[in-house]
Amino acid sequence: MSKEDVSHRGVIEKIEPGYLVIRTEEACKCDGCAITALCNSKDGGGKELLTIDTPDAGAYAVGQRVEACATSGSTLLAAWWALILPTIIFAGVTLVCRFAWPETGGWSLAIGFASLALYDFLLYLKRRHLAQKIKWKVRVI
Repeated sequence: MSKEDVSHRGVIEKIEPGYLVIRTEEACKCDGCAITALCNSKDGGGKELLTIDTPDAGAYAVGQRVEACATSGSTLLAAWWALILPTIIFAGVTLVCRFAWPETGGWSLAIGFASLALYDFLLYLKRRHLAQKIKWKVRVI
C-alpha cells in the first residue's frame, strides 16, 4: 500500500455476493475524496458503513477486522468524474453560449448551471456503476 492510497480499517458487518459492508473503526476522513457519497453511509454511532465491491467477498467472514484500500488510480478516476469533468462542462457550455450567442448575457451562466444539474442527475443514476470501477484491496488485520 502506498501513501497515496485511501485506506479504512474496520469490521465486516455484512457479506453479499460481490460486495462487503464494513463498519469503520473511526469516522472516515473522506472530505478530500470525490466519491465519498458513493461508498459511505452513516450509522447511528457516527461511524461509517463502507460498502465496497470485491469479487472475492466470499473469502471473508462477518466480524473479521480488515483494512480496505483504494488505489490512487481509483481516486484519480473518481476525481475526474466528480470534479474535473463537471468543471469542464460548466466552463465549456457557458463560454459556448456566451460567444455563440452574445445576446444571452447572464443567461449563459444559468444554462451552464442547468447543464451541471443534468450532469449531476446522470451521475446520480450511474453511481452504482461508477462505484464498481473503484478497485479495492481488502486484507485481514
